Amino acid sequence: MNQHTTDLKYQIERILLWEPSSHWRSQDFVRLSEHVFTYTQRQVDAQHLEAFWRTSAIKSPDLLDTLARFVDYIDWDDFCVRNFYGVVEVDEETQLTHPPMWEIPMRWVIIICWFSVIVSIAVAILLVWKR
Repeated sequence: MNQHTTDLKYQIERILLWEPSSHWRSQDFVRLSEHVFTYTQRQVDAQHLEAFWRTSAIKSPDLLDTLARFVDYIDWDDFCVRNFYGVVEVDEETQLTHPPMWEIPMRWVIIICWFSVIVSIAVAILLVWKR
């Protein structure tokens, strides 16, 4: 259930487009409570929202149902069903279809950048000299 509550918070934060919830103050939870009431017609106490966001403590099951409705799910059970995390088993065939990614070492990137700067300067000098 912890993963589901984390996802629920993430979806709400994405909808609101506010600053990160780690910076929210009490007045932000009051505003969130007002938004939830406007959209769902269900009253949620701002203190319960703040406790839920800070500790994932759930004061009542209605809180999860209301927040799930706020992000366009029927209720908490619908949210959990539609955001189910199954176990993905990896066999040899799956591993072959996903080869490891190749990365360019940072020193090569730096060398290429310096080389391009030197070549650009040389070209600029030749263009000025040919005039």
